[in-house]
Amino acid sequence: MDKTPINHTQDTVWHGRFRAPRRPARDTQDVRWQDDLPQAYKDLVIVPLRFEILHEYEILANRTNGYDENEQACYCAYRFVLTSLRSDDDEMFYEEPTYAETTVAWRMRDERWLIYRQIVGNYALGVAHRFYSLSNTMPR
Repeated sequence: MDKTPINHTQDTVWHGRFRAPRRPARDTQDVRWQDDLPQAYKDLVIVPLRFEILHEYEILANRTNGYDENEQACYCAYRFVLTSLRSDDDEMFYEEPTYAETTVAWRMRDERWLIYRQIVGNYALGVAHRFYSLSNTMPR
């Protein structure tokens, strides 16, 4: 994965294995935080005003955290894809996705978290398992 920060400056904050480029406010408008939110819950969740976007530098993964007006977490999304080396002719090797997982969560006004998960266990078949759940805590 490219280690160049998204905004092409050297302002980068490292959080363990994740790096967080300092992004201009206009870039945070690109966060599509409502994409997987069911219509019935749109008025029940807290709208994030600020986002922190972190990218894993060794594998294809990212994490986005959203914060409300009190700087409390109200949105989070984690995505990653695992790959394996493959070969067609034992001379040319390439990486092929084998597993993918997405977790997206929204804090609701009653302080519970609505969590959406999508798991693709066999990438070649393209079958995704999707489900929603509720939790008293934000997923980690």
